[in-house]
Amino acid sequence: MADIVVSGTVTHRHHAERGLLRLAVEIEGDDRAAVVDEGIAVHNRVTEQATVLRRQGAATWWTARSVSVGLVTEPGSPDGSRASSVRYRTRSTIEVRFQDFAALADWVGELAHVEGVSIDGIEWSLGHARRAEVEQDARLAAVADAVARASDYADALGLGSPVLQAVYEPGLRPGEGGSGGAGHLGFGSSRSLMAASMLDDGGSMVYDLHPADIEVTATISADFTV
Repeated sequence: MADIVVSGTVTHRHHAERGLLRLAVEIEGDDRAAVVDEGIAVHNRVTEQATVLRRQGAATWWTARSVSVGLVTEPGSPDGSRASSVRYRTRSTIEVRFQDFAALADWVGELAHVEGVSIDGIEWSLGHARRAEVEQDARLAAVADAVARASDYADALGLGSPVLQAVYEPGLRPGEGGSGGAGHLGFGSSRSLMAASMLDDGGSMVYDLHPADIEVTATISADFTV
């Protein structure tokens, strides 16, 4: 009898299906009421557009879950030539998840011209239903890879067919620490928005976005006897 211990790993790549756009509305000024009113007006204008995009099917959902209003103190110069000052600032954040990337690029181009709106980046991902499917495929492929490895070693040693005894997710093998998980879904990192010579149907300049593929990796270890 001989023991063979192997790992099985696989990485599959899939085209992104969703783009999560992160926005912030930030207004600053000397008059608190005016700053707040303008911040609310710009924020509501953006969320109204997000609602329309969701109803049209270009976006799947949106959320606006944080807002802050406060003072910003600017210290004076050490030589006293410029006194310290206090200004008011309001900031709110909005996230919109798109499934229509052309509509996403168009809207980003529009928002880039709106005073007070900053674009914090885009996070690319798969849809929820698709994610479960590709993770399952990766787990199955990782097990198949482990079986193939064990068979290769057994053939090289002139032994018979290996018999599976146990399969372990990362961190679950006895004596090993760490957290388990047969696979993980790695999202493409937020990409910088780059201007390109690209026009929409109305003849306006838009950003040419090309999301990276989404990598899905699964890893297991397995014990065989021959």
